[in-house]
Amino acid sequence: MITVLANHASETPSSIRLWSGAAPGEKGDIGPEMDMTKDTDGKVAGRRLIRLGNVSDPTLTIYRPSKEKDTGTSVLVCPGGGYHILALDLEGSEVCEWLNSIGVTGILLKYRVPARKGQERFLAPLQDAQRALRYTRFHAKDLGLDPNRIGILGFSAGGHLAATTSTSFEKNTYELKDEVDRVSCRPDFTVLIYPAYLV
Repeated sequence: MITVLANHASETPSSIRLWSGAAPGEKGDIGPEMDMTKDTDGKVAGRRLIRLGNVSDPTLTIYRPSKEKDTGTSVLVCPGGGYHILALDLEGSEVCEWLNSIGVTGILLKYRVPARKGQERFLAPLQDAQRALRYTRFHAKDLGLDPNRIGILGFSAGGHLAATTSTSFEKNTYELKDEVDRVSCRPDFTVLIYPAYLV
């Protein structure tokens, strides 16, 4: 049983650490997590973007629709950023808020970036995405979600991550840790938005 993880549209979204300890293989040697946006970086629609880097402690942030609109469907949202940074608002929180407008819970995955030396660029993010889907499905009842209507959506590198997660669900990419890891990490549907690295 979990306590308050889910909030509704008028409240501040809840964030949950994805791993109970350190994420698989993390050594704590990449520096502090920070917004890498520079003053010289371009704006989108006149707004500054969050380009989050040095992520070593992945989280889920749950954006709930209003009770009147809530369909029980949820979508794990994977921002892009070339596996270097995360476009956290433009391809993350803003998308979750739009999903709320159609009655869908948006679950923003803050996955590990940049790519770790000596690993496939997507390995740590794939571990995070598999764990995130398992976590969501395991806690679906407590969150008021349908465990059979959990999708994944990604932009650019996040689109690659969504595609890789959707085709790798039978392969464990990390040592299973607890009861959460005993449930399926197969998404029920997948949305790819200008996915990268698919050739």
